Amino acid sequence: YKKEEIKFEGALKKPQELLERFERVIKNYEKERDIPYLNSTSLLSPHLRFGTISIRDVLRWALRQNDGRKFIEELIWREFFNYLIFHFPDMEKNGLRQVKINWKEDEKAFERWKEGKTGIPLVDAGIRQLLVEGFIHNRVRMVVSDYLVKNLKVNWKLGESFFAEKLLDYEKTSNIGNWQWITGIGADPKFLVRKFN
Repeated sequence: YKKEEIKFEGALKKPQELLERFERVIKNYEKERDIPYLNSTSLLSPHLRFGTISIRDVLRWALRQNDGRKFIEELIWREFFNYLIFHFPDMEKNGLRQVKINWKEDEKAFERWKEGKTGIPLVDAGIRQLLVEGFIHNRVRMVVSDYLVKNLKVNWKLGESFFAEKLLDYEKTSNIGNWQWITGIGADPKFLVRKFN
């Protein structure tokens, strides 16, 4: 694949334009938000990250939508992770729950993952999108993260660090919270039970 200039729609459009666009698709948000090719999410994450739109303004907008409930739940996850890191600052370096995991130190496997060359099409597509656009759809973020920690047994901190370097919408609290959620060492302890396919 070739690297191209960044073309992620959420980074290029103004927040108000994205809200107008999202207003047309929010009615299907709950059932379509996890399907990457449908582009049924708000795309507001870079604007929330950099403060070009206020979380309060987005919440007020969502409260006015007939079908805004599921989207509001997703905004609450963001705030929940902020709350956790504020009250448990050690989470930045360790899991919220102190679970011993025997990580593999397989640098070659980690490099293949970082280059989008694992041989797993969805994982590779997600990483390649990240490398080209600085963005990955949320469900694909979960899949690529899950693959790194559950299949390759690579420490979540390496994946978190890679995302921190590459994501346009990187927010420390959400990134750490979600990596720990995927790993099963955060607020929802399902390391061996939850697995994405």
